[in-house]
Amino acid sequence: MIISNFKIFTFLFVFIFTNIAAEEKKIKTRGTSESQQFKKIEINISPDLLNLEELKKLKNSLIIANNYAIEIDKTLDVKKKIKFRGSAKQIYKNYSKSVFYLYNPELKAMGTGFLVDDSGLVLSNWHVAEKATNMLLWIIPEGGDKSIKFLFEKQEHYNASVIATNKEKDLALIKINGLPKSIQPVNLGSDEQIEVGDRVYAIGHPISYPWTFSFGMISQVRSNFEWDYDESFTHKANVIQMQTPISSGNSGGPLFSNEGQVIGVNTLGDTEGQNLNFAVSVNHVKEFIKANPYVKKINPLTTSMKKEFPKAKTQDYNNNGTIDTWYIDTDNNGKIDFAFLDDNEDGIIEAVLIDKNENKIWEATKVDEDQDGKTDYVLLDKDEDGKNDSKAYDYDNDGIFDKVEPIKI
Repeated sequence: MIISNFKIFTFLFVFIFTNIAAEEKKIKTRGTSESQQFKKIEINISPDLLNLEELKKLKNSLIIANNYAIEIDKTLDVKKKIKFRGSAKQIYKNYSKSVFYLYNPELKAMGTGFLVDDSGLVLSNWHVAEKATNMLLWIIPEGGDKSIKFLFEKQEHYNASVIATNKEKDLALIKINGLPKSIQPVNLGSDEQIEVGDRVYAIGHPISYPWTFSFGMISQVRSNFEWDYDESFTHKANVIQMQTPISSGNSGGPLFSNEGQVIGVNTLGDTEGQNLNFAVSVNHVKEFIKANPYVKKINPLTTSMKKEFPKAKTQDYNNNGTIDTWYIDTDNNGKIDFAFLDDNEDGIIEAVLIDKNENKIWEATKVDEDQDGKTDYVLLDKDEDGKNDSKAYDYDNDGIFDKVEPIKI
């Protein structure tokens, strides 16, 4: 079904990465690819590399590990990670700085955008950046006055460049330089964490009321949803239908989950009904960013890991210019005792390796094979010879192994 005569909405999303135990980290992202149109942009990112032979041996044997908080076996003396659930106040406080006011001089129209990485990439809707090469961008004012008059008369703007668009999915990438370091990118979630009935939040500029915060509920998730603005082109994407109030000006802004992750881009609403608003799914966003050939590939976890583990050593194991491994010294004694792996560089932690004795031998590897957020089994190297010899299961997730079986070689 093609939906016509939609209001165009603009909105920005911000990332916050939740506090977790130093041993483990909950991060989840994935996406689907589509064709893009691009303009060249240079972004310099230099991974800090570290090479551990023991990790290489184990890495080849891993399947897919926990992308949520992983409960470590009690015998390993590791604290259990607590899942973050942000309050409405926390979400606005943490993410409002990452949402920007955008003005398109070609269309003489405004919208919303949000920071998706620390190199200055801003995401918005295609219809917000339509026909524009350059755009004007405002950050949130420090004081209490957030009126349009103050923004235009007192607040200096930034000049930004449109570097990539995906018309079908209604997405655009915009590059901005010189942002204050205090402005941090949002944390991208995934379609897999979206459920009908979940509470969601939006930050944007409806009808030129800058940085308005609203909330609602996910009404439905719709695949291959089609819509148009003027009947000249049909857009198609997976979308989140929600009750969250958005209006003209919210377009391009972030839709946040209750955990503080961006799960969609506020895009449109049906003018013939009530509370029928739609956000393009975050998986499209991640693939759109990943597919841009002129933006050096950045692992979605890079910003989150840097924030949570600023002293972590990193490695580009696949030698393709993208960080895929993080080594953590949790007790700050100069010896690595944990490693997080993202072998396919899609933002999902594929393995957590544990070196309890800090002897450069990984005694345990937590694995979540079906990616449901629960550990399916743990690979154990009991004799610490560098080879996994046992597979342990914790069926009830109580931190105690219910079954241990040898690995046949």
